[in-house]
Amino acid sequence: MRPTSRQTRPASSLLAAAAALLAGAVAAAPAQAQTVAIGTTQGGATNQLAIAIANAVSEDGAVQMRPQIMANTSQYIPLVNAGQIEFGVANYPQTWYAIAGTGMSTEPNPNLAMVANLFPFKAGIVTPESAGIKTFADVKGKGVPRFPDNSLGEFVIRMALAAGGLTYADVTEVPVSNFPRMYEALKAGQTVISISAVGSRPAYDLEASLGDIQFLSMTEENLPMMKELMPGIFLFPLEASEEIPGLDEPATIFAYNYLMWANKDVPDETVAAVVKSIHAHATDLKESSPMWNEFDPSKLCSDVELEFHPGALAACKELGIN
Repeated sequence: MRPTSRQTRPASSLLAAAAALLAGAVAAAPAQAQTVAIGTTQGGATNQLAIAIANAVSEDGAVQMRPQIMANTSQYIPLVNAGQIEFGVANYPQTWYAIAGTGMSTEPNPNLAMVANLFPFKAGIVTPESAGIKTFADVKGKGVPRFPDNSLGEFVIRMALAAGGLTYADVTEVPVSNFPRMYEALKAGQTVISISAVGSRPAYDLEASLGDIQFLSMTEENLPMMKELMPGIFLFPLEASEEIPGLDEPATIFAYNYLMWANKDVPDETVAAVVKSIHAHATDLKESSPMWNEFDPSKLCSDVELEFHPGALAACKELGIN
């Protein structure tokens, strides 16, 4: 028997109701979190702080951040500039050179915009106490790490040698490709000095392998020369500490702001979400490493004389901070 129109109505109503229910379910479903990358180095302090940031950002769920690990900063800076990686982290001198296209960078990277002024990054030159090195001049004739030309490590080692009135001609160069290789060279006794961030995991590892290590002190006399090589650098005096490697005695080391930046075309809302997550997880970040001891979330957008991303400025304005 042919169905009547009265008989077809329930099926039509059921279909319409099902469609409405499905549409409502899709509308109510949470949007998939955006996944972004943050460029970082293989090992070392930069890797450590990038992982801490990625964990803090990802925990909030709006943005999932994944570390993109490379041998050194110079490899991922141009990728962020080209938009192939969204975010990156580096110290002030390296960022300054990258944007300008001089010094550590051979090409300008004009598409980098600041996301956050993180903290004063405290670093210096450590030596095993057993090596008997007391001043930078004492390094003469000894093994010294030799990084590739125009790399961050090369600039820092040149700065350290100059503090002792030395150049590479006065020491034995030990080629190293990156910071992990530099640490291994010191452990193996091939060198007598290493760059080290205060409170970083590599510093603890060096002391565990070599016994006590000690930071060599910089002086105000060294500062003009240091600034020529490393824009934005300043001296940072530290008291002796039984807990932090390299500080059996007080030392004056160098410091520079550590910065997070993004490609200028990363959406404002993505950058704003990242800034808000960093601000919200200040305690977690501080607990992740002593490197974060000086982190002040109220200064995330403080002036660094470099252009900030509009999304970062909007987030800081909403948060009521600089």
